[in-house]
Amino acid sequence: MSKLADKLSSRRLKGPEAEPIILSRKRIYILPTRYGVLFTLLLLIMLIGSINYNNSLGFALTFLMGSVAIISMLHIHRNLSGVEIKTGTTRSVFSGQNISFPFIISNTGKINKYAIVFLHNPEKTLIDIPANSTITTHLNIQSIRRGVIQLGRIKIFTDYPMSLFHAWSWVIPDCQCIIYPNPEDNSPPPDFEAKGSGELISSNKGQEDYYGMRHYQHGDPIKHIAWKQSARSNEIFTKEFSGSGGQTLWLEWDIDNVTSLEHKLSRLCRWVLECEKNDINYGLRIPGNNIPPGNGHKHQHICLSALALFAA
Repeated sequence: MSKLADKLSSRRLKGPEAEPIILSRKRIYILPTRYGVLFTLLLLIMLIGSINYNNSLGFALTFLMGSVAIISMLHIHRNLSGVEIKTGTTRSVFSGQNISFPFIISNTGKINKYAIVFLHNPEKTLIDIPANSTITTHLNIQSIRRGVIQLGRIKIFTDYPMSLFHAWSWVIPDCQCIIYPNPEDNSPPPDFEAKGSGELISSNKGQEDYYGMRHYQHGDPIKHIAWKQSARSNEIFTKEFSGSGGQTLWLEWDIDNVTSLEHKLSRLCRWVLECEKNDINYGLRIPGNNIPPGNGHKHQHICLSALALFAA
């Protein structure tokens, strides 16, 4: 019965919804729980007994308990109605790590909302939302493989109060995450002498002595931006340094002794992380994509995303 109800209640949702997602009365469904069914049977037995023995106190107790059940159904609907849902920014992770999808939940009403559950099988999170407030919660999901994962359908439900009824609604937030390849453990560094593992290009621009300024280029480290000079104009300038340390590394697709697709992606992922860790300018050449040299968090994300989305 539960699976059939879930299937019927979610049939209208075809794809990601525009935000904010508001749980209106038209999208909230209510059914009695097993305790509600047992409670109903108990009321029926009490009613039959009161009729059989013409007991006025039995009638009063039966109708009183029935009224409590009806009122609890109204409260459970109000507990879920009007909840406003937005999604936050999801950080990319490496394959095998937990993805934390952030949700910004608002309660614009004057009544507190209790024991609301966000469920994405098998993960769930339980929250309370005070009146006229906004809270942030996270739904954690285990990543399995590289690529893009769309969060998909989420069931939002509550049994509060009394657990006699189960109220729920389905939402499909526009929320996704890029999963990077799993970096190879104990990966050898790029062999600059071997063909296909990396290409090292010398430059007269290092990081020892101040050399001059130039216009900002995509991938330049933020710490090299000339903020004072940039503030005086409508353009962004980057400081250049001269010395012996300036080198640019090209990470190539052809790697000696590595033929497996996932193994190549795993090793290139490790090399990207090592280059970033050691503040080396690096570019990435893979089939169908040529990412120019750069450095910094944004450049790292571009390179790792290219590896994550690569399809042979």
